[in-house]
Amino acid sequence: MKKLCHLLLFLVLSLSATGQSVIFLHHSTGAGVWGGGIGIPQWITNYNTAHGKSYAVTEFSYPDSPYPWANYPYDFWNLWVNPGQCDNNRPGIRCLDWFASNYNVIIIKHCFPGADIQADSGSPLVSSETKSIENYKLQYRALRTKMDGYPNNKFIVWTLAPLHRNATNEQSAARAREFVNWVKNSWLTEDGHSHPNIYIFDFFGYAAESNPTPVNGKVNCLKYDYEGSHSGSDSHPNATANATIMPLFGQFIVDVINSQTSAVNEQQEPENAGILFYPNPANNQIKINETEKIESVEIFDISGRLVKIFSLPENEINVSSLAKGTYIIRVNSGKKCRSSQLVID
Repeated sequence: MKKLCHLLLFLVLSLSATGQSVIFLHHSTGAGVWGGGIGIPQWITNYNTAHGKSYAVTEFSYPDSPYPWANYPYDFWNLWVNPGQCDNNRPGIRCLDWFASNYNVIIIKHCFPGADIQADSGSPLVSSETKSIENYKLQYRALRTKMDGYPNNKFIVWTLAPLHRNATNEQSAARAREFVNWVKNSWLTEDGHSHPNIYIFDFFGYAAESNPTPVNGKVNCLKYDYEGSHSGSDSHPNATANATIMPLFGQFIVDVINSQTSAVNEQQEPENAGILFYPNPANNQIKINETEKIESVEIFDISGRLVKIFSLPENEINVSSLAKGTYIIRVNSGKKCRSSQLVID
């Protein structure tokens, strides 16, 4: 599997030198992560330099004028599925076929008001702008079918951006978590068909508080340490959040292009039974939670530079030689390659 992983890496990176391209369609929260820390452009540049290859990754505010400043599930459905709403001659409302013709990988996300989810009415409507789980599901199912029509492209869909605890309530925040869980666990499997070109970047998992009783903050809301102001209600994640999530996003883009990741990258919390490794933060040994035989474990710094590799390791590895800081760890097993953030303290 290790040889296969590296063969895929070589083949896809070679393709990238001859036109492989990625576009990130977003609004303000996405811009924060794009520019967090050293920023995605510099991260990709460093990665390319370290590997002697070339990636082309760009970003674009979408949708934009003449469309309202809105990019929720309804808006992507309206522009890409609803007939007659998009226009390839107007950049702010281009159709999916234009993006698919010009980019190999298309990344979409919703801004944080999308997490302001209202209670279901019992009468879901795909063409409704009301932010409810029942409407979101219909819109996502239609988008899934639309993406299936472009099998030669890959799509990365961000989960919702959580709201500041002062900008939401317990019920709405819980509904945001419920929808995110549906996207991660059911959206790509519920119809019994394979959707191998769609991947989920779990931004909500990284940015939202998962502890039901945190010391500070509130569950299912923007993490307390990621709030720009503890007394205000601005839901834009702060510089710490952006710098922390930025390299995870960069690595996920790389892994998707290389087909070196599962459909969903999930946040890794010690209390989560599905964790990739533990403890995290670590300072000595970490244990890999993987049932398949591990072919290799690779550790990268936040600039994308490979700093440590363990070939055919046991499920426990020694990381005591690593300096304090944030890293990306990638575990290559017999059937899959998974990446997550590793903190050394």
